Amino acid sequence: IGMTKEHLGLSLALGVPVYVVVTKIDMCPPNVLEETMKLLMKILKSPGCRKIPLLVSNQDDVVVSATNFTSERICPIFQISNVTGQNMELLKSFLNLLSVRNNYKEGDIAEFQIDDTYSVPGVGTVISGTCMRGLIKTNDPLLMGPDSLGNFKPIIVKSIHRKRLPVKEVKAGQSSSFALKKIKRGEIRKGMVLVSPHSDPQGVWEFESEIRVLHHPTTISVKYQAMVHTGSIRQTASIITMSVQHMRTGDKAICRFRFIKNPEYIKEGARMVFREGRTKAVGNIIKVFPDAPAPYRGNKRDKLTPKYTAQRRI
Repeated sequence: IGMTKEHLGLSLALGVPVYVVVTKIDMCPPNVLEETMKLLMKILKSPGCRKIPLLVSNQDDVVVSATNFTSERICPIFQISNVTGQNMELLKSFLNLLSVRNNYKEGDIAEFQIDDTYSVPGVGTVISGTCMRGLIKTNDPLLMGPDSLGNFKPIIVKSIHRKRLPVKEVKAGQSSSFALKKIKRGEIRKGMVLVSPHSDPQGVWEFESEIRVLHHPTTISVKYQAMVHTGSIRQTASIITMSVQHMRTGDKAICRFRFIKNPEYIKEGARMVFREGRTKAVGNIIKVFPDAPAPYRGNKRDKLTPKYTAQRRI
């Protein structure tokens, strides 16, 4: 239940519709299942959640929950067993009936978000992720990046696989895997993107976001560092300016962030989660600064203390 509360809180903060799947009902004692369901119903009906729980038991319930799912008020609950297969068909029907949340356009410039990388013997470097916009075909020339300097490297898509089957193209909203030509796995990291050469992509060191603090034990001020999650990007960022002097739990402010290690490909309007330990904040990216300079990292010689430098000279 603790992890369920955690995921439910983030989903509510980000405005994502949720449904609940209660598993292993074949081995769970009836009294334990009953207590779990009572606690689950109590959480969903609480003032902070205000959901309408609907226990799905037949096809009529599936249709009602799927058609009203985007309203974010109804929360369908499925009780399933992977061993006996009980209610599995209801869950599959519900997933098949769900409507698409995003409206993708046919003529958009291609953009692919990298979620993971693999090295397959006999194939080479393989990446997996989701096509966010446009259409990508086999042998299409794309740009991959940004690297540690914010540059994008030209690559060629050798082959495409979707649901373990070879395909010739992938459309916006579909997840797939690409085999890439003449690229090493070490050059790719999670959070990079593949984009069309016509889009003129840029790596961003700094961005501005309007955030709300969901929980923090003390106060947040300038120079505070935490992990930023937006899309598949996961990197530590530091607050360099704030519209208020301090922020506590429940406060809202406009903050300017700076990535610590690498520039990232981010866009205005993207949702983000800002967290560190028990600290959690959510918000929207409202402005990016592609012209912000890269941080000066210095040389090893600059980091030596004067005493140690003198000893080396002796």
